[in-house]
Amino acid sequence: MNNDEHKQKVMASFDMASEGYDCPSLRFFVESASWLIKNMQLKGNENLLDIATGTGHVAIAAAQKLRRSKVTGIDLSEKMLLRAGKKANEMNLRNLTFKLCDIEDMGFDNDSFDMACCAFGLFFLPNMEYGLKCISKVLKPGGKLAITSFSPSLMMPLRKLLIDKVKEYGVEEPKLSWMLLDSPDKISALMRGAGYSDIQIQSKQMGYYLKNSQEWRDVLWNSGYRGLFSQLSEEDLKQFMHEHLKEVDSVADKNGIWLEVEVLLATSVVRKE
Repeated sequence: MNNDEHKQKVMASFDMASEGYDCPSLRFFVESASWLIKNMQLKGNENLLDIATGTGHVAIAAAQKLRRSKVTGIDLSEKMLLRAGKKANEMNLRNLTFKLCDIEDMGFDNDSFDMACCAFGLFFLPNMEYGLKCISKVLKPGGKLAITSFSPSLMMPLRKLLIDKVKEYGVEEPKLSWMLLDSPDKISALMRGAGYSDIQIQSKQMGYYLKNSQEWRDVLWNSGYRGLFSQLSEEDLKQFMHEHLKEVDSVADKNGIWLEVEVLLATSVVRKE
């Protein structure tokens, strides 16, 4: 698969998931966005770029803090951006704009932004180091970049139940892109290689209990996992969901079904000669 095909596949997956991306079962996106912005230590006058903005979780959190400056969110998925724009309009955030574009061809002048962030998006790039260098170009000297990823325990044991079951239906085990950045060592090595310094990485548990297996279905249906199910016929999908959700119900305890979400957050500074 070449780079363009990879990007089209990612875009199609998130176009499909866009309608329910803000569902309560995926609330860790909102909570982690607030955590990311808090750790960027904004002064209030920075121009900020949010890459892979999705439906605008981070961009909206930033715009609420940066009333005296401008926030720009970019994404490959037009449907995600339509939802992001609608949310921003409803909140009357006039300092926030969204742009449909590729990180490799953003169309911004060099040294345009004071800060940039990329929440759970960097690992979808076909060439992460090149993507980081593209971000570096539009950041001012000394500009800060923050990214988030997941630890290896993401959504376990539910994730294992999902993969084992979907393989029974002849679906090839998906390549989980976030595993490319599932440790501080991997993140640090990548960022150093792309010319970033002062790299600081921390983790935070942002998991919670789902009420039932239907909420787990919402997680699958409204996230990047949605693409898995396009490989199943309507009949097989119905049977798969019946069997899989029954397995998920079996791991519930008195509090519900635990959704494991440990988030890794890295902040760094771009150095330019």
